[in-house]
Amino acid sequence: MKISILGARGQIARSLISLYLERSEWAGLELYSRSPESLTSEIKGIRVYPSVDFINHDHEIIINCIGIPNLKGGKNSGADIFKIHEIWDNLILEYLERNEKALYISMSSGAVYGKNFQNPVDENSCLLNGITEISSADFYAVSKLNCEAKHRAFDKFSIVDLRIFSYISKFIDFNSNFLVSEIMTAVKNRKVFITDDRNISRDYIHPEDMMQIIDLIIKHWQQAGFINDVFDIYSKNPVTKMDMLKSISEKFNLKYEIKTGTSVDLSTTGFKMNYYSANKKLKQIGYEPRYSSLDAILKVLGEVL
Repeated sequence: MKISILGARGQIARSLISLYLERSEWAGLELYSRSPESLTSEIKGIRVYPSVDFINHDHEIIINCIGIPNLKGGKNSGADIFKIHEIWDNLILEYLERNEKALYISMSSGAVYGKNFQNPVDENSCLLNGITEISSADFYAVSKLNCEAKHRAFDKFSIVDLRIFSYISKFIDFNSNFLVSEIMTAVKNRKVFITDDRNISRDYIHPEDMMQIIDLIIKHWQQAGFINDVFDIYSKNPVTKMDMLKSISEKFNLKYEIKTGTSVDLSTTGFKMNYYSANKKLKQIGYEPRYSSLDAILKVLGEVL
């Protein structure tokens, strides 16, 4: 089985590559990265190519992990979001037009549901909900939904979109502006983590559960010969910020301070109170998560500290 991973320097891709290596299933891997030299020095024995070489090779299973490393990357970052997603997604779709039997797994985002996360989303939730006028905070969501819409339009191709809400692995970028990376940085540097009193909820996926999902998609595709669908990704249970802080404090001596009446918004895509999905459609292909969000966080913290 030949698996091609694009965006191989990103957190999700690197965590999947690590698991393939652990399972000794790396012989069929081909990796594509904008900086293949740095990846080659980390991973021995796997073929690593510049991203632009993708069009010159044959592929059986394509996993698109290409993303935007820093959404606060300057005045052109909004344009970059659309350009990068559009260019690479279209290249893969053009490949599928020439090779209809290939499988394309695309990493989408829970952001496609829009801004209204007062409650978790489910199978009845509207997409881009709460957006009445597109602002820079919506560029990422609109770009991802645009890709999803194209994938449903190309309904003769095997394409699966995975809507990821939150993800954690030992390859997390400690400089990213997300709640869990800020907390982990505070633990690592023995600094006080300062936050507001809003008890937000998040659903962190462990790499082993992500790998289980990919394995199940491939199995379904191999047995049925076709799959074109979208799934929300979920763990055993989401976790609230306060429960997260309490557990990390007990196990890793995190020092934190809660400031009442202040607002600390880290996300560039806007504040989300309950950013997770109650849609368990993945059960249809046999998915049973091994890790809760808190399990995943504590396991990864134990690995990186």
